[in-house]
Amino acid sequence: MNSNFSIHPNNFSSLMLFGLSLVNYALLYWANILLARHLPIDAFDDYSVATSVVALLSTLATLGLEKYALRQIALCIERENWPRLRGFWIFSQRTILLFSILLVGLLSVGLEALLAWKNAELHIAIVIYAGFLPVIALCMFLIEVITVFGAQILSLVLYRFFLPAMFLLLLLSLDDLRIELTAISAVLCFGSAWCLTLLLMTVTARAASPRGLHRIKADMKRRSRWLKKSLPLMMSSLMMTMLTSGGTIILEILHPSEAVVGIYAIAMQTNALISLIGTSTNRYYLPMLVVLLERRDQAGIKNLQAKRMRLIAAFILVFLSIIGLWGKEILDLFGANFAGGYLALWISSIGAAFCTLFSDSPYYLQFMGRNRLVVGLITLAALSMIFLSFILGSFYGASGVAIAYTLPTILLFSMLKWLAYRHMRLLFTINAQP
Repeated sequence: MNSNFSIHPNNFSSLMLFGLSLVNYALLYWANILLARHLPIDAFDDYSVATSVVALLSTLATLGLEKYALRQIALCIERENWPRLRGFWIFSQRTILLFSILLVGLLSVGLEALLAWKNAELHIAIVIYAGFLPVIALCMFLIEVITVFGAQILSLVLYRFFLPAMFLLLLLSLDDLRIELTAISAVLCFGSAWCLTLLLMTVTARAASPRGLHRIKADMKRRSRWLKKSLPLMMSSLMMTMLTSGGTIILEILHPSEAVVGIYAIAMQTNALISLIGTSTNRYYLPMLVVLLERRDQAGIKNLQAKRMRLIAAFILVFLSIIGLWGKEILDLFGANFAGGYLALWISSIGAAFCTLFSDSPYYLQFMGRNRLVVGLITLAALSMIFLSFILGSFYGASGVAIAYTLPTILLFSMLKWLAYRHMRLLFTINAQP
């Protein structure tokens, strides 16, 4: 068993999660303010759409193996099954790399054909940023690996601090290098930051891995089983990414090169802070939950969930208060083009709050084998968002798409939380019977 891995959350680590998420948010927000103020509105739209498209592709490229790693690696460490752990690690990296390269090729050909058919200009920033997809996908996998190896804080330092800091530093250096700030140069800076992050993550993962792991013969006999178990996680993550990022793409279709696209992108970027808290705490708490479920430790699970709920609920309350009081002033930082996005910001923040508060529920249900249920509900919510976005976005712009995002999100995560609570209560009732 890895002595660095603990099933007992502590206040220091929780505080570090909050601090790193806040730093990440501040750095990326600064970068977006810089881009919104110095790029023409059509160039900022291209950058926003490029990051949204690649966010969707990166979710697809990992095939869910990064989320499944939270369970598989945690169990291998708990059971000290080192050959299987090494096999899963090697298989996952090879599969993610090859599939990412395939997706880049398909996107390049498909996008060129679509734009040629519509006689539209080529959004080269999308193609260039998509070229970094293999790097981004491998980073997403290694984040989870380093976390389960017990170096949770270090993995977040690399992802939450080093990555955005390098991106911002590269953006600021463009002026000194006499390079024009465009959508293309912006995505090149972001992609370069991902490359540097991957290099450090690779070194960190090897250093944090159990001693002697890389000298053990890999056991990859369960390759098909790993894919079978990871694909539902990929589908749910893909639909969740569509739910949160799809609105920007839909608005670009409805209102190409108009300020409404940037307004919605900035609203969702502002709400990213509470989403960051959700993903960061999930990386910290989910491996503990897996081990506690393996041990059938009901008291430990309740204590873990209570600590997570108190931490996130307190933060959400503060965040919503700030949005309500100073939301307009926050949007003014991006320039006059974005001042009208307060309503979209406030509406979407409610949906983001529900998503973050109950974001552990779908993972619990999927870890317990309820894959079809979770994937089905999230897919239904994503399809509802798309349908409503095309209708409401046509009439009400960014505010309409914000409504289309918030309503399905509230219904989805309220249902998932109730189902997870009912399943856990039934599970321990059955185990308690003689």
